[in-house]
Amino acid sequence: METDAGDWTDRTFADVSAEAPELFAAFANADPDFAFPGGESFVAQEQRVGAALDEVEQGPQPALVVCHGMVIRAALSVRIGRWLPYGQRVPNGAIVPLQPSEDELAQIGRAPAPEAS
Repeated sequence: METDAGDWTDRTFADVSAEAPELFAAFANADPDFAFPGGESFVAQEQRVGAALDEVEQGPQPALVVCHGMVIRAALSVRIGRWLPYGQRVPNGAIVPLQPSEDELAQIGRAPAPEAS
């Protein structure tokens, strides 16, 4: 379920921001209309992630889905019905409930990411 970053795959943020500063700013600000050049848009990612979650939920429960922060953010956006603002970036390695309370939702992206072991 990872993000299809298209032409930006395997490139550094410094490289793509120097090449396409306005487009990179839209990405960095989590503009819901943003689309990776040659890849998917945030909207398309939400739709794909939502469909995958529906499929997971039809299988045995409980289920664990492991993915990076951008996919978790898309999953949360689908579940809560709104796109999370940039300030609520979901850290990689976080354990995130997909039906969070408002208090849990407010804390997403506020705590430091866990240390890699």
